[in-house]
Amino acid sequence: MRIGIWSRWGVSALAFTLLMSCSLKVKVTENWERNKGNAIPLDEVTNTWNLLKSGTTPSPEALNTYNTATENAVVQIAKNWLEGSDEGARLRTSQGDATLHVNVINVPAIAVAKEVIPANFVHVRSGLQAESRVSGVGAPLIVQQPRSDSDPFIPDSGLWVPVTALLNLDYPHDPILELIDPTRQKSITLSGREFPLSADYTAAFARDFQERQLQFGDLSGLLYFDQFAKRMGPYRMTPFDPAKEVCFFVHGIYSNPSTWDEVINRLYGDPAIRDRYEFWTFSYPTGAPIQYLAAEFRKGIEETLALRRSWGAKEQKITIVGHSMGGLLAKAATLSSGDEEWQKLFNTPLDQLDLSEKNKDTLRRMIYFQPIPEIRRVIFCAVPHGGSDMVSQPAVQAVNGLIKLPTQLLSLSTQVLARGASALTPQGRELAHGRTSVQQLRSGSWMTAVFLNKPLNPQITYYSIIGNHRSAEVPVEKSSDGIVPYRSSHIAGVASELVVRPSRHAVHKTNAGMEEILRILKLP
Repeated sequence: MRIGIWSRWGVSALAFTLLMSCSLKVKVTENWERNKGNAIPLDEVTNTWNLLKSGTTPSPEALNTYNTATENAVVQIAKNWLEGSDEGARLRTSQGDATLHVNVINVPAIAVAKEVIPANFVHVRSGLQAESRVSGVGAPLIVQQPRSDSDPFIPDSGLWVPVTALLNLDYPHDPILELIDPTRQKSITLSGREFPLSADYTAAFARDFQERQLQFGDLSGLLYFDQFAKRMGPYRMTPFDPAKEVCFFVHGIYSNPSTWDEVINRLYGDPAIRDRYEFWTFSYPTGAPIQYLAAEFRKGIEETLALRRSWGAKEQKITIVGHSMGGLLAKAATLSSGDEEWQKLFNTPLDQLDLSEKNKDTLRRMIYFQPIPEIRRVIFCAVPHGGSDMVSQPAVQAVNGLIKLPTQLLSLSTQVLARGASALTPQGRELAHGRTSVQQLRSGSWMTAVFLNKPLNPQITYYSIIGNHRSAEVPVEKSSDGIVPYRSSHIAGVASELVVRPSRHAVHKTNAGMEEILRILKLP
């Protein structure tokens, strides 16, 4: 199928304005002067295309000229579109003008794309160290897919995905720009010979994280739940593929999804991981009670599964990688809770409480739940299964006093205390008075010592990665990552436990931590 006019899907050549915030971890700039859209050397690139079509590997110089010409085609059409040219698809070549057609192979995002940028124009100024790129045939692009009602798990800033462009010169004066998703198709086969496709995953992730990190501020997301409540939920990081497994990354307290920037970038550099997994994050303001956040995470997983099912996914498998408190949310999604837990909080059945149906439903979601069967693996990274002594420090308590609980939970607490206080047990009264996640993370709290202190689900395989910043002379049992002591992050029942020394709390960002996550994701 040929599409004649690029303006149908809106190519934007406007340079992205650098966000002037010192808090941004990932920063990128674009240089549209890198390629001015010069005339295509038609004879030269046609010869290279014919070599490829015959199954012959062209010289590096010839391939580079071909790839640059393909990028040139993108730039020329972008300039035509920006200048409002009536001939938006006009391509200048060394042999005169030609009309460029577009053939979308397997990139559904193109139909609604807001921006298309040559990946080579993107310069990562800070935030990402690894380069997840593949050298081959074609020009790597990045495409911005906007959020829509049909694809709601894209942030307001959009989803940037990698695309590879090929310049098909079977008919040199009637060229076709072919657009391919390199996460679905790694190569092209010509005359029985496979040629790898060029791709740049780091450029897509860099643009993505630069904009996504504004979804939640570390401190503001901790303090002001309601301000960020509408942004809470699952968000896709990579193109949808019904055949792939889902891997969720869940950040911890006083954090946001950008904590996974280098991890996701590094993991996606491995072709085995790209071929197998679809990456998602779960974003949430972190000051709310853990059992409330866990209920929202379970809801997000179910919504993700339902959407993927509606798009053709059949057998679905989920791996969760959770850092710090995010690991507690992951663990809660694999456990069960019911009447036994309810009776520790209330001495009256839920249906008999004098509460609104909305508040009853909120309580039901927090206390009554079952494991999500699609979850197969959980990777714990510096998770405070037994809480953290740091929570008791005066400075942390001062911050805790500033946290605003969700309005919905404040309404629930008020109604429970006004209408059903007599139905509360001592533990229930503590819960009803409202506890922030900070309070619940103290050592010995009901949340960590009772509610989530259960044997791990034998149907699920768990792994632990633990940081240790103490010297080698200190026994591991007495070590700590500076936030969570080993006695809290160590948990029985995991398939493996890796202690990374030296490492602070961000063990998932260490080379050893990322290599361990990579190792686990490659397991059958």
